[in-house]
Amino acid sequence: MEYSDLQFFNFQPTFVVALLVALPSILLGFIAVSHHRAKPSCALPMIGLYHVFMNKTGLIHVTLGNMADKYGPIFSFPTGGHRALVVSSWEMAKECFTGNNDIVFSNRPMPLSFKIIFNAGGIDSAGLSQVPYGKYWRELRKICVHNLLSNQQLLKFRHLINSQVDTSFNKLYESCNKSKNSENEGDSTTTAAGMVRMDDWLGKLSFNVIGRIVCGFQSDTDTSATSSAERFTVAIDEASRFMSIPAVSDTFPWLGWIDQLSGLIKDMKHHAKKLDLVVESIIEDHRQKRRFSRTKKGDENTTEDEQDDFIDICLSIMEQPELPGNNYARQMPIKSIIVDMIGGATDTTKLTTIWTLSLLLNNRHVLDKAKEEVDAHFGTKRKSTNGEVMVDFDDIRNLVYVQAIIKESMRLYPASPVVERLSSEDCVVGGFHVPAGTRLWVNVWKVQREPEVWDDPSVFRPERFLSNEQKMVDVRGQDYELLPFGAGRRICPGVSFSMDLMHLVLTRLILEFEMKSPVGEVDMTATQGLMSYKVVPLDILLTRRML
Repeated sequence: MEYSDLQFFNFQPTFVVALLVALPSILLGFIAVSHHRAKPSCALPMIGLYHVFMNKTGLIHVTLGNMADKYGPIFSFPTGGHRALVVSSWEMAKECFTGNNDIVFSNRPMPLSFKIIFNAGGIDSAGLSQVPYGKYWRELRKICVHNLLSNQQLLKFRHLINSQVDTSFNKLYESCNKSKNSENEGDSTTTAAGMVRMDDWLGKLSFNVIGRIVCGFQSDTDTSATSSAERFTVAIDEASRFMSIPAVSDTFPWLGWIDQLSGLIKDMKHHAKKLDLVVESIIEDHRQKRRFSRTKKGDENTTEDEQDDFIDICLSIMEQPELPGNNYARQMPIKSIIVDMIGGATDTTKLTTIWTLSLLLNNRHVLDKAKEEVDAHFGTKRKSTNGEVMVDFDDIRNLVYVQAIIKESMRLYPASPVVERLSSEDCVVGGFHVPAGTRLWVNVWKVQREPEVWDDPSVFRPERFLSNEQKMVDVRGQDYELLPFGAGRRICPGVSFSMDLMHLVLTRLILEFEMKSPVGEVDMTATQGLMSYKVVPLDILLTRRML
């Protein structure tokens, strides 16, 4: 899902008019709360730092990083109708994500788009990413991790993942072959480069993989434009477009009537209904297949071979009597979880791999060193398999430099530069009192570039993760100087899946293709938003390597 386009600080003319209309009530509210403690000098009455973030030329995490240089690793300010606490050092991040504070900050703010588009208005219908922390959330997370994202379950899904990755790589081979045939007809000794837009290819690869293990989509056999996968993609893209439209009420709750008056809520509900119908049809297809399978076998009990994907597993779990809610409410978590899992995993994997490839193309010496490591490992493997080479997940643990490359890429360009949480009660961070309802912004981008922790923090240097000092630093939330997946109870549950898939794809690209940028230096400008996309899509000239 294209969450990254969320320009939630976009200053629209509609808002200006609304602000003037509501000015008297806002002034009264401001006077009532004027006893709040000091804030950054650039903050203005009523709107806080809204005017700072509405500037499209500056990235939010960079702006917050510059403010941290001036105000320190922890500071607070009003932003519209809320108060924000910004944390920019690993020590402060650790304090937020350990002990009782981890529980306090285990909720996320619920934007209007999530409430409407993903039908997450109540605890029984919210997905894993947005449901409030508590017993219900723990049960949902247990279901997702145990049945989809655990190491044991990923082992069961490996053949499905490899199959979808193979299909995507076959598309790259076809691109190279077409270029070869058009440029050198009849000459079988030549090779040609195929131009590939990696954003599109990696997006489809990630969607195909997670779509297969979650929904059972078969990208290698079902290519119809009316297939479930195609309809789901269209529906989720349309819904995501509305996520990019800022809701005034997200920043100024007392101006929620503007969202109603502008038609935003009506349009969101329309697309929420379309998405709901598509996901419901996918679930119903699974129900029908299960009924047919049981009728054929004369057995009303779920059999192991019925559980081909995550939806099947969820349906089996929901047949158990101890789940809360009526039939309709009990069904809603599956819908929300489907959107959560596919959207979250697709974005993180795609973005990180794109930034990694961009860094490699701009640092050829690192790419050459990675190629040496990969060739050395698979050269030995070729000798033991009579020339046949198949990259397997087990190979990843031996490719320490490739692992270091991905870590370094995630350090410099985290997919989510700012992690946002919401305090459920009063607490203390860094000696400061934090009221309930405060929005916590952990500036991951700034934390991962602290000069006190990282030598030459802005330089792409994977070797830093091979040194004794930082060799054991990991991305799984226990080392607070490196937090690309977040930390604490609300850390991304798909860390293992994303890391395995990124290592597999990057290793195969290095092993099987020569890669060049058609424009020389790759533009590394990032977009504004919750997710860090490249402004300029990544095109690569790919040539098959002669293995």
